[in-house]
Amino acid sequence: MLQIIIPFLFIMNFLKHLLIFIILFCLSNTLAYADFSGKVVKVIDGDTVDILTVKKQKIRVRLLDIDAPERGQAFGDASREHLASLIAGKNVFVKENKKDIYKRTLGTIFFNKVNINAKMVESGYAWAYRYKGIADNKIMVKLEENAKQNKKGLWKDKYPITPWDFRHNQR
Repeated sequence: MLQIIIPFLFIMNFLKHLLIFIILFCLSNTLAYADFSGKVVKVIDGDTVDILTVKKQKIRVRLLDIDAPERGQAFGDASREHLASLIAGKNVFVKENKKDIYKRTLGTIFFNKVNINAKMVESGYAWAYRYKGIADNKIMVKLEENAKQNKKGLWKDKYPITPWDFRHNQR
């Protein structure tokens, strides 16, 4: 009889621990990247804002898939002001993607179901984000090409300097 009970208890104990592990794993993944709503309380620059959630938590959000001119760079102030005109003081929805190395939330901001990240590129106040020269989001690249072709925003400048080149030259 013990030959049957001991393996059974071992299997039950193993299954209990496995179930706990699976539940904790699923919870950690859903809690790590959760979409949220809140009010834009500060526009830092053309691709970063502070949002106050309904739970009164302040979250810094870096707009995903775009790169806006830096402060002190041509069109840096215009980019920040354009983003502010779109969402400052407004209640927005953030589709969170992940955290960056600075612990900022990387996400897409929506206001009245309009993708604000795309609006910044479409209006010519940000580039499609590129990592090592390659843009993952082809829609943003297309919006950038259209803004450039129509000389919108920073594309009024004959030779606009990309934010990544500007940052590199500042070092």
